[in-house]
Amino acid sequence: MSPAVLELRIHGVFNTPPGAMLALPDYAVEQSRGDRFSSFWRGRPRYLAEQAEDHPAHVGEGVHREAYSWGGLARSSPGAPGTGVASVVLNAIGRVGWALLLPFGLTNVAYWSRRLPVKAAKGASFDRGAGAASTRLFGLGLTVLLVLAVCEVAVDVVAVQCASSTACTTGSGVLTWLGGRDPAIRVLLSSLVPVVLLLLFLLLTTLSRIKYEKHTSDQVRAVRKNDVMLSDPDLWTGDQGLRTLIRLHLAAGFGTVALVSSVDLWRHTAFLTTSVLGAAVVLAACWMTCWSASDCPDVPSGHRAPGWSRLVVICSTGVLVAQGVALAVVRPDIPASLWSTTWLPPFVVAGLLGVVLSALAWRSNSTLLPLACGVVVALGLAGSRWVDLAWVGSLLAAAGLVWLARPRERGRWEAWSGTAPSVLLGLALTASLTLSAMLVLTTSGWIGDDVVVPAVYRWFSGSFAAALGLLVVLVVVLGLMLVQRLIEPVVLAAASTSDPSTQRLTRWRHIAALTHRSEKLIGVLALLGVAASSLTAYGSLVAPAWATTAIPVWLLDRGAWITGAAGVSVVGAFVGGGLLGNKRPLGLVWDLICFLPRAAHPFAPPCYAERAIPELVDRTEEWLDQDQENRVVLSAHSLGAVLAVATLYALPDRYLPRMALLTYGSQLRPYFARIFPELLGDTVLGTLRCRAGSLFGCDPWSRRKRDQDEPKPTGGLYGSVPWINLWRRTDFLGFPVHGYGPDGNQDDWAAPEINRTAPDRIQRHSDYHLCDVYRTAVTDLLSRPSPRQPT
Repeated sequence: MSPAVLELRIHGVFNTPPGAMLALPDYAVEQSRGDRFSSFWRGRPRYLAEQAEDHPAHVGEGVHREAYSWGGLARSSPGAPGTGVASVVLNAIGRVGWALLLPFGLTNVAYWSRRLPVKAAKGASFDRGAGAASTRLFGLGLTVLLVLAVCEVAVDVVAVQCASSTACTTGSGVLTWLGGRDPAIRVLLSSLVPVVLLLLFLLLTTLSRIKYEKHTSDQVRAVRKNDVMLSDPDLWTGDQGLRTLIRLHLAAGFGTVALVSSVDLWRHTAFLTTSVLGAAVVLAACWMTCWSASDCPDVPSGHRAPGWSRLVVICSTGVLVAQGVALAVVRPDIPASLWSTTWLPPFVVAGLLGVVLSALAWRSNSTLLPLACGVVVALGLAGSRWVDLAWVGSLLAAAGLVWLARPRERGRWEAWSGTAPSVLLGLALTASLTLSAMLVLTTSGWIGDDVVVPAVYRWFSGSFAAALGLLVVLVVVLGLMLVQRLIEPVVLAAASTSDPSTQRLTRWRHIAALTHRSEKLIGVLALLGVAASSLTAYGSLVAPAWATTAIPVWLLDRGAWITGAAGVSVVGAFVGGGLLGNKRPLGLVWDLICFLPRAAHPFAPPCYAERAIPELVDRTEEWLDQDQENRVVLSAHSLGAVLAVATLYALPDRYLPRMALLTYGSQLRPYFARIFPELLGDTVLGTLRCRAGSLFGCDPWSRRKRDQDEPKPTGGLYGSVPWINLWRRTDFLGFPVHGYGPDGNQDDWAAPEINRTAPDRIQRHSDYHLCDVYRTAVTDLLSRPSPRQPT
């Protein structure tokens, strides 16, 4: 008799191998479908038959167990095969390229943390939600900022300053060869570097999109269920609006390169023309980027941006070619240092800060007031270059935005009191400036002390070094508090049948609780980063007199040294990682930020869910269509729970009565529901709302016990399919989905915190599926009647 139940296991952030997911050695499992990026696995019948009934790998009668492995989608990149020198070099370059995409990925996450237009059904009035255009414009600004940093290194530092110095060009190599060329030719050749970088970004993301996103995206056939965006069939189709954004970012990048090499030569008619045209192209790209928000995947289809993006990118290419021809023909005298790479970056940073601060009120205020205040912030910072007290206007506008974003009743149930878009954009700006400063200061330090770099990079390195010092103080305080709790353990509420009074177990609970405070810590990091960025824009534009005193000078000098040293370390780590093949650096980061479709930045890392969810839907439907009595249990660990929830909403309603969900080590309620309320909030999950974990409290979730009195939402997934969640207090990434009530609840089950076969081993985030309670939960789910369908 064929099995009637498919138990489909989905791994989490640690990319558990298929054999480990099935509790079998690697040689005892086989791939049933898929490729090296994502695949389905099952145990070989011979080895399954050998397992005792009490072994975790034992499969009960009537059950077929499979494991879905999606880790290759989030952590692998198109790379060169083999172990030769060429392969290692190419893979190392690819890893550095992925690191440069981090700010772009954070911008995309910020886009989805906005207040989304949940009622944007087909035929509804057009509503793109507050901040859609601003976030896309912010992403374009990050591209321009990176291009300016690369131009500073390749054009200003190498081609203009270094190649004209005998100290720099003595010996052999590229610098010596450049030193023998005409200055205009040096600028022309070095201008190709940022152009090649943009094309490499295009190649990297295009290959990733083809391999990861478009493979099965046409298989999603569900119809959107009322206001739940996860069930929108257009959400996982990929490529929506990306082509337009790619063209606009390329156009803005090409226009910026043309500006860098022409602004200083405006006295020549040819270069004045290319300067004006380059600026026009960049402004056109900015305007069209704002207008392209009508193409976003969270708004009704049918609204399309004007098809002028091709014309803009063609014009930008023409301007760039004309600039190159002018340099080769006219051969103008090149100044000792370029004005554009010195002054454009702080103005761009001022504009980006305006977007970051306006985002404070995107979730609490749907009017144009936050946008107006953000414009005042940007203009005030930029205007401080010429008007002494212009920064006062920025300060007042920022204060107004803080007042607009003041905590409200709704805000306490949302990440960072409803300011998630601002926090995430602030982190993206901080990451972008950090990478830019590392690139510029590391290169200039390697070349020599005679190189003059723009003040914006030195200001940021010094400001952020001071900000990190404050963050270190906070971390030390938390560390000392943890040490005290480890010396004299305070028993936290029990979440296990094991004895919670044992000191060793209690200490591990306190260690796990330290990571549960991450929301507050990330908020502090974002605040310090935005403060450092603001000081960077002000200091580099105004050059205040107090900056020449002893302490600021010491900080700027030490910050530049620290940033340069960090740059060498980071590049060494990433390049050294090229020996690992085509694995991306910061693997855990990509798992977390690549779940959502690309909507804000075309060069952001690809969305693995656009392939994983259709594959899960297809396998589920295939099993259920075989027999009307067949059932499916989605068993999801950690981040896999997000994929499982999205799969359930992507399924047509007729399949839901035969579905069940088992999650363990999940972050759905405290993280995803708070950061993305419209995507995975309480009304979507059907769970109680929750507040952020306390930063200094002994138990970060003590307030959650009072949240049990909150009214439970009607509808959502929790009451739509049988759902059991396993968790343990010693899990640093695992949480209940219903609450921490003193008496527990029927759907949050406590998993053992002490390994039954090794009593000296504390169970943490892994091995839930090896526990007896896991098998009991599967049996319980299959015995439950299916609730109503989700609404």
